Amino acid sequence: MFLERFFKREVEIRKKSTEPLPEIYYIEGTLQMVWVDRCYPGYGINAVRHPDCPECCVICSPRSYNPSNGIHCLQCDTSLIYGATTC
Repeated sequence: MFLERFFKREVEIRKKSTEPLPEIYYIEGTLQMVWVDRCYPGYGINAVRHPDCPECCVICSPRSYNPSNGIHCLQCDTSLIYGATTC
């Protein structure tokens, strides 16, 4: 949200300025925000198991793991604990 406010403010300032545009500048109406979900290691998003909160990071169940800041728990038959970060 901070970047979006910054660029919108830049447009307002540039409209009032007579100085040449910098090498990198925002063209009004071209900014798109894309949210990237990440979960801590050992946690993942599972909309099937947790339909009440499909965007929530929940602890990985036994037989699954998340080694990094990924989105989903990965299947691993040798993982027997909750919140595994290795297979």
